[in-house]
Amino acid sequence: MEKYGAAAYTTYALAKLLEGSQDQVLCLSHLSPADLETTSSLLAHPNIDLSGLTAVPEGTARIELTYVNQFERRGRQLNIMPPLTAAEMALLAECRAVLLMPLNETDIPLRGVQSLRSSSQATIFLDVHGLVTGVDDSGRRFNKIWSNAQEWIKCINVLKMNEKEAAWVAARPLHGQQEFVFFAAGLIKNGLDVCWITFGDQSSIVSWRREGRIYWTFVPTITGLGPVVDTTGCGDAASAGFVYSYVKHGRYPLIAVILGNTLGSLKATFREVNAFPSHPEINGIIYHHYRDYLHALLDDFLSRKQLIVHEFKGGCDSESFVRQSDGHGHGTGTNHARSGGGKRTSTPGT
Repeated sequence: MEKYGAAAYTTYALAKLLEGSQDQVLCLSHLSPADLETTSSLLAHPNIDLSGLTAVPEGTARIELTYVNQFERRGRQLNIMPPLTAAEMALLAECRAVLLMPLNETDIPLRGVQSLRSSSQATIFLDVHGLVTGVDDSGRRFNKIWSNAQEWIKCINVLKMNEKEAAWVAARPLHGQQEFVFFAAGLIKNGLDVCWITFGDQSSIVSWRREGRIYWTFVPTITGLGPVVDTTGCGDAASAGFVYSYVKHGRYPLIAVILGNTLGSLKATFREVNAFPSHPEINGIIYHHYRDYLHALLDDFLSRKQLIVHEFKGGCDSESFVRQSDGHGHGTGTNHARSGGGKRTSTPGT
């Protein structure tokens, strides 16, 4: 099976959410001349601006995936996209949100992100995947430590990773609920606005800052939307849902994760890039699957019981939550609660 993916999933999912508005998704990527026409046709949509697609002789990223099981894949790099230029990054300066999705650490140079940060008020969201992925001489893709994490974190607002990637961001194994929570909250202490850690088909952890306080909670995923057809692109679609909700609906991370989870789960039910349902249909799915959770969230807010959203009150001040070059890190932990996450925890912004 051959197909286009990566930014294509995110771009089209955002376009479906933006239908009926004047807002645009600017898709910024390098492509080979042979791929430009096909990709432009694939992403033809009134809410997608394709002026950021540039044909270059070196081509785009090409990755061969071997599916180990329903959720695990091994990758072999067949081609690496040449880095985005400073001029291309400057096209993003007027955007309300910028979603960075490097497949390799060379795709989006840090200096370009630093320049964007200094010139733009955009919310910058980073999917860390490509920055904790290396490529050996044979093209085999492998996990590696995020070597310049502190510099990146200074430039971004929202950081997303899965549980395996979190260990490479932290540069140490993370075990148990307590370690993941402390790690996410510690990143907020170090300057992030939001940290989102996903656990496949299990509940996500999200931590955020509001009015000088740090909060965290579990957000349950959606099940029962249909058979799992293809998990490729689920994380990309989830990022689209988060960014849309976060920017459009008051910067509430918990609500943004709900839309992100919904789009990620929907993507698992089809292979195509452009098969996402309409925004009203997505809202109906959220109402059906998250109704009880949202009612519990409101009850929690009104009663101030703090059973769903917790305020983080310990451990950050004396610890570094991104391992420094001297090799010191933090962490003890208990068994991670991989299910029932929606039954925990207080409310956004309280």
